[in-house]
Amino acid sequence: MIEILCDFDGTIARPDTTDELLEALADPAWRAIEERWRRGEIDSRECMARQIPLLRGGWDSIERFLDERVSLEPSFAPFAAWCAGRGIALRIASEGIEQVIRHLLARERVAVASIWASRLERRPGGRLALDFSHASGRTHCGAALCKCELLTRSPRRPIRVLIGDGRSDFCAALRADTVFARDLLLEHCRAERIRAIPFESFETVQAVIETYLASAAIGSPTLELGARRAQARELAEA
Repeated sequence: MIEILCDFDGTIARPDTTDELLEALADPAWRAIEERWRRGEIDSRECMARQIPLLRGGWDSIERFLDERVSLEPSFAPFAAWCAGRGIALRIASEGIEQVIRHLLARERVAVASIWASRLERRPGGRLALDFSHASGRTHCGAALCKCELLTRSPRRPIRVLIGDGRSDFCAALRADTVFARDLLLEHCRAERIRAIPFESFETVQAVIETYLASAAIGSPTLELGARRAQARELAEA
């Protein structure tokens, strides 16, 4: 059994939706908070909790911005449909905003098994805030919602696949069985000697998993073998 945990911002949505929303709609004070996070003075949960109330215009402005400026990786929708057809649980885990993710997926008519992200709340006076109450409360890395918890709480033991691109995926990469990585996460995995399969589109991820499933059927499963074959296929077609 395979279970996939996939990042959203920078992985499914390009660019990062939260950063783009802050740039477009927030009071400029969000940048000072961001700098404190970059210097390690606050963790990402505190950073997000302080930045989101600075967004102006409410959900209507957020929705309008998303529809005008944010697109999804084109290869994700067919990949999600393929996972559903093969009975593979595809879950999104993000430090971003649940309503943002749901809106973009609904717009593109993409279905996934579940979404794990911070929830946007409207507070008195029209201010926005983030609700973290559905998280377990434990965190290994100071993330807004620690993805490691999703990789450790399952009562069964599927092959746990992580797909990601950034800092919020660092600690989960240590706990996943297989990591598909690009950008900052790929650099981190190489620096820390964490085995990772480079990818650019979800077509590569699908090709690797398809090869694994075929090899499993004949009793010799390995995702690394699938990665080598997928990469050889890409080179041959280039």
